[in-house]
Amino acid sequence: MIIEAEHLKVEYGNSVVLSDISFYVNRGDYLNIIGPNGSGKTTLIKLLTNLQKPTQGKITIAPVVFGYLPQHLTQSAKLPATVYEVLKLSNSKKPSDEAITALLTDMGMLELKHHPMRKLSGGEQQRVYIIRALLSNPDVLILDEPTSALDPEFRKFFYTYIEKLNDKGLTIIHVTHDLSDGLRHGSRILELDQVVRFFGTFEQYQLLGHRKGGHHHHV
Repeated sequence: MIIEAEHLKVEYGNSVVLSDISFYVNRGDYLNIIGPNGSGKTTLIKLLTNLQKPTQGKITIAPVVFGYLPQHLTQSAKLPATVYEVLKLSNSKKPSDEAITALLTDMGMLELKHHPMRKLSGGEQQRVYIIRALLSNPDVLILDEPTSALDPEFRKFFYTYIEKLNDKGLTIIHVTHDLSDGLRHGSRILELDQVVRFFGTFEQYQLLGHRKGGHHHHV
């Protein structure tokens, strides 16, 4: 098991953001974390990446390398750095040029290698961040609403690509509010609305029909 969360609770002042959250992630899993805005998804990611401690409960994380693709692009998109510089210099692993070229080619970005980041479209910038996350050779890839800036055609390619990585054993944690995106068969779903609304497989989730509210289902 890579991650085990037991009865997590997070409070900010008097407001409870997450309450009694229990779930687990095994090596090689593809976990979709879904829920409306304000349901606690971002807070949960902070717990997973150790940026936050729970008010109550326990989270156990195996020693793994996390790759993280944030929801909002950072200020480096405005810097005069080129795509290549962002990939080469902003990575603690100092990736090889071969690895950079291979991923740029995979993502259809090779001809933009020496373009300044600020001249790229939002979707192209997002692809650079996807590549950067993969260059750290992560065991677990956390995607926080990764396709918000991507056009539909690339979005489809992106999810096919991520599924291939998952087939090769990369553990994926995918945060989304759009259920039509990237829900792969055989994946798990954790539906949050400050509490766990559902935790189980994609197939079980479909059988139940997508409920609004309703009772807890623990599978």
